[in-house]
Amino acid sequence: MTDIKTTIKELPESEIEILCEVPTEVFEKERPIALKKVGEEVTLPGFRKGHVPEATLIQKFGEALILEEMANLAIDRAYPEILKKHKVHAIAMPAVAVTKLAMGNPFEFKLTFQVMPEITLPDYKTIAKEVMKGEEPTEANDEEVAQAEKELLKQFATKDADDKEVIPELTLELAQKFGPFTTVDEFKAKIHESLSHEKTNRAREKKRMQTMEKVADGMTVKLPKVLIDGEIDRMLAQFRHDVSQMGMKFEDYLATTKKTEDDLRKEWAPDAEKRSKVQIALGKIAETEKLEVLKEDLDREVNHILEQYKDADPARARIHLEMMLTNEKVFQFLEGQK
Repeated sequence: MTDIKTTIKELPESEIEILCEVPTEVFEKERPIALKKVGEEVTLPGFRKGHVPEATLIQKFGEALILEEMANLAIDRAYPEILKKHKVHAIAMPAVAVTKLAMGNPFEFKLTFQVMPEITLPDYKTIAKEVMKGEEPTEANDEEVAQAEKELLKQFATKDADDKEVIPELTLELAQKFGPFTTVDEFKAKIHESLSHEKTNRAREKKRMQTMEKVADGMTVKLPKVLIDGEIDRMLAQFRHDVSQMGMKFEDYLATTKKTEDDLRKEWAPDAEKRSKVQIALGKIAETEKLEVLKEDLDREVNHILEQYKDADPARARIHLEMMLTNEKVFQFLEGQK
């Protein structure tokens, strides 16, 4: 649909409006496809599904229904072309308004997009260098190893005559219940390794978030409300899932805490704004430093997820994973500034 005419107009509050006109001859090519689609969706006595004559369809449902389906088809076909032509970086689906729809005339419609606002980042390299330079101890100490050992052995605790918990002494037999260990010391060494690895990961995540929070705090941007609302929606969906995993209905949780969903949304708004700013900053750094995910890496990760979760939406999975992999590249870049 390369013949589509478009006029772009910038609006306040990080919005753009694109007026679109599909020529008459191009628009009318959608008619047989629209008729076929409508015919496959309706059921009429005396006709097999998908075999209702055009005249019967129009008599029964009216020309307006066919035109409406033609409009939907034309918009769906034009949408990716419009995004590409105007390099629109939309942050939400556009509002669509049909402005002219009649047979024998060009089809006209209007798209209103919420786009990413202007962003000015602080000196993120200096911020990263300052945050990353301090080293935290990440090796597990004897006390931590002993506590972890105790927690593991609690599964085999018994009760004494006074009904007090008695934790058994570590033996090779008990150690081997956790893996094919040949000595008790080997088991303790594994606990030490796992705890040290966990502490290293926590320290790295802490520095990453400290860096990005400082970057977000120093960033100049006016966040569109749709971004914050979207983040709250994700937080709410995750919270609903967490509550259900605890065996409780979300509605029961609200009743117990005497809160409404709106109360939660208001409480979470500041955190959602912070999260949104961090993600925008990560995206802007990736764009500035030209940090991109290789197609083969992304394909591999998408395929892995789709193998694990058969019902996952491939397009959504791809978008999410591309963002996560890009974020990791940004974090690695910032860690390299120390």
